[in-house]
Amino acid sequence: MLLYCFPHAGGTDSPYRSWGDRLTSVEVRVLGRGARFPGRTPSAPDSVTALAEACADHLAGERHPYLFLGHSLGALIAFETTRVLAARGCRGPEVLFATGHVAPHLPSPGPKLAALPTAEFWAEVRALGGTPPELLGQAALREAAEPGLRAEFRAAETYRYVPGQPLGCRIVALAGTDDDRAPVDQCAPWRLHTTGSFELHSVPGGHFFVADNPDPVLERIRQETASPVR
Repeated sequence: MLLYCFPHAGGTDSPYRSWGDRLTSVEVRVLGRGARFPGRTPSAPDSVTALAEACADHLAGERHPYLFLGHSLGALIAFETTRVLAARGCRGPEVLFATGHVAPHLPSPGPKLAALPTAEFWAEVRALGGTPPELLGQAALREAAEPGLRAEFRAAETYRYVPGQPLGCRIVALAGTDDDRAPVDQCAPWRLHTTGSFELHSVPGGHFFVADNPDPVLERIRQETASPVR
């Protein structure tokens, strides 16, 4: 079983690197900065829809059963990628783990970052968390990373859900108990987006619980792969 992870805006593969050692029956792959979005410049994504099309191109020939786990912006990209694959008649994920994001038809809470002046932009990025400290601490790295990071926030902030057929796969939504950007009650409506089964789990922590408190997430993945529920 393969697990494709879709990181948050500005995220890297670092939270997921060790997961392969802890998920003995799962091979972890990251569609993330630098590695993600084949066929497109990683530093300048166009939109969630364009990124989903590119990811679907990459996955269209996948013959192994696989899972998706998308966090924050990554949850939207994983969701839209699944929709694109279904529309193309391609195999999709067995399970979509949507973490740290409200249901796609709901507006995302929290401040809008993409259009802020540079100083305010980086202050909000720092306050949000999830950005490597080595990037935050070096002006040259921030300057180099800013266009791509702004583009990823812009992709998230300009996303608008278009009604369509619900997914056929199982959805498991995970929400941080202290995450004001994806409150538990606004993650519950993910159930509306599948004809398959659905579960909602709250995980102790804030917006980046997948990095700060991964054990409950890993346990959910183990349970899904050990005895899948459809």
